Amino acid sequence: MFRVSFHFSIRMSGNGKRDGGNGENAVRENPVFRNLATEAIRSLTEVRAKSTIDNYRTALLSFLCFAGDDLMVENIDRCLIEGYQSWLFDHDVSQNTISCYMRSLRALFHQVLSETKWQSLFEMVFTGKMRTDKRSIPLEEIMRIQRLQLYQIPSLAFSRDLFLFCFYALGMPFVDAAFLQKKQVSDGYIVYHRHKTGQRIRVKVETPMQQIIDRYACEGTPYVFPILTTQDKSKAMVEYENARSRYNRHLKKIGEMAGVRRPLTSYVARHSWASMAYHSNVDLSVISKALGHTSPNTTLTYIREIDDNRIDTANKDLLRRISSSYKKAFL
Repeated sequence: MFRVSFHFSIRMSGNGKRDGGNGENAVRENPVFRNLATEAIRSLTEVRAKSTIDNYRTALLSFLCFAGDDLMVENIDRCLIEGYQSWLFDHDVSQNTISCYMRSLRALFHQVLSETKWQSLFEMVFTGKMRTDKRSIPLEEIMRIQRLQLYQIPSLAFSRDLFLFCFYALGMPFVDAAFLQKKQVSDGYIVYHRHKTGQRIRVKVETPMQQIIDRYACEGTPYVFPILTTQDKSKAMVEYENARSRYNRHLKKIGEMAGVRRPLTSYVARHSWASMAYHSNVDLSVISKALGHTSPNTTLTYIREIDDNRIDTANKDLLRRISSSYKKAFL
């Protein structure tokens, strides 16, 4: 059995949508989904924002990790998409990230599938937005995690140290730590671009961060941490997905050992740093820049519960002052 690949192109109209006739011909000539989606992304680069294109690429790589690089267009159906959603849940991907992946894939399917087919694919999967639950933990729980004696269990020790590194590094996301390269660490600073938004982040390397970097330094690899073994984007994404699932399983165990009250996941380091910075009266715009958010409104989803608590405290103090003034007026 063999497959013949043909050169093809997708002609885009001014609004970035597929030209119906050429798109249908392309599907018939080369029904390998990866090829069609890659060409669609290349064409959309001229009419979509960079962050949107990055979302398309990330979603495509994740989907192909599940479905395979040789997925044929004719095999794409609702069961496959629903299976992909279940696979993401099994890999501890948050609902909002799942929604982002699904919406990006829906946009790509719009470019390469017939109108009637792509519209029905996403009817039973989540494409909305969930309010982010509070995922931060207090400093005393971070310190308990730090004090755990884990060096007789190297896999847990590495996951604990990586969690602490992400916390120390201004809440660095796990994906960025996994892909962090040695060339991005120089002159006492880490400089990288976030995978999710493309935002440039600059982090001063403090002593505890350098100690963790040195502890896991390996020769013969471009990466800072021993998580990925390849620079091929597709293969690296497969390794990353597997590593994230393993990392979250380890963190759950570490959280239980340290007596952490809420489930410990890769998101907790990031949310905890944001919460502690906010409690330390760091300006919201500074926290937003440190996290690599494109808007302070995104940062507010991290600290909404803290805002609510501050409002409660402020209102209590206000009412106490009013009550005191009221009593004095009638004495």
